[in-house]
Amino acid sequence: MIFLLSLSLDSLINELENEGTTISFIFYDLKNDSTIAQYYPNRRLPPASIQKVITTFTALKVFKKNFSFKTYFFRFKDELYVFPNGDPLLKDSDLDVISKKIYELGYRKFSKLYYDDSYFTKSKYPKGWFWDELDESYAPPIRPLVLNEGIFTLTYKFAPKHNFNNLYVKLIKSNVLKYEIISDTILVYGDFNRNSSLTFPQKEPEQFFLWSLKNALYKNNVIVDSVSGFKELPDDAILIYTYESKPLDSILKYMNLESSNLIAEMILRSIGAWIYSRGDWENSIRALKRILYLEGVDTNFIMYDGSGLSRYNLISPKTFIQIYKSAYKDESFFKDFLNVLVEPGEGTLKDRLKQLKGRLKAKTGTLRNTVSLTGVIDERIAFCIIIYGFNNNPQKYRNIIDNLVLMLGAGLEPASPNGQ
Repeated sequence: MIFLLSLSLDSLINELENEGTTISFIFYDLKNDSTIAQYYPNRRLPPASIQKVITTFTALKVFKKNFSFKTYFFRFKDELYVFPNGDPLLKDSDLDVISKKIYELGYRKFSKLYYDDSYFTKSKYPKGWFWDELDESYAPPIRPLVLNEGIFTLTYKFAPKHNFNNLYVKLIKSNVLKYEIISDTILVYGDFNRNSSLTFPQKEPEQFFLWSLKNALYKNNVIVDSVSGFKELPDDAILIYTYESKPLDSILKYMNLESSNLIAEMILRSIGAWIYSRGDWENSIRALKRILYLEGVDTNFIMYDGSGLSRYNLISPKTFIQIYKSAYKDESFFKDFLNVLVEPGEGTLKDRLKQLKGRLKAKTGTLRNTVSLTGVIDERIAFCIIIYGFNNNPQKYRNIIDNLVLMLGAGLEPASPNGQ
């Protein structure tokens, strides 16, 4: 069996190398502290979204699973200030809760509404996010104050009502379907009919938050005369309300299920702000590497963001194994860590590796010319596989990864060619 498996692996690797595609992998038995199989495991490649596993591990080490992000509301004279610290999952429904609470506290009117987002530095994007992706919903600006994960999804059903996400919608006939936001109004150009939809990032998420909050307050009988934008929080401002997020483990689970780039980046920048009091990319990555170093992980890799979207990231499969080895030393932490990863049948593993349902916790990754998968089987067999540089349909390479996981990690027969 071992001989046949070796022949199969050699054939697969030769096929990939001959077509100019690079593969790197390692399978590791955490219980016996031994390597099962590997192929150039130190080879640094773009990891794609499996990089979120590194962000997940570090966040749980820094903040612990019950940590919550807080959004603070201050009063100064007759002005209202919002001071965020990076809650990535604030929704419209949360604004309603916040507005009702402010009303219950006895407030009926504010002259101006400000935000102070100095918890992060002003940079909106990490290095290596390509300019032609910044209009895509998976690459919104990364700021500490954001609503609805930094995106709009506008469908026709909202248009006749002329309101959406507490903003107004105005339709304008045009040959090109596009949008523009002016204060509290979304201008939609084009023939926006029942089959139309727009999903786009919020280019100014703080302003969108303020306008949405203003309208939510109005619905709850609290008047705000004007939305004024950024202003540094006065030293003698009075804290009137604190809104807490869901616990961190719930946020991380959602992040990995949906492979949310925004959540990963906000958590990374929060790590930097927490440790170095400055949520910029450089300090955040420095903080992450410091934690990994203290956990015995070799930090000789290249990392520019927390999500894996940056094309400048270069990380080896062996780095992921070192992370699993560190987590494995603490049984309670290890279980918490695995519980926020993804199982077959859900998220990005909805239609993959169904034979391992109940046994596998993992994270997928996909970029142009890159597919990857990392995880743990039976709370014991850790693995990481990265395939890079192909010029074909990525599904072929996902199937290769899945077959490797079944053969090397789980000792099962490989999947059928269609990956089921």
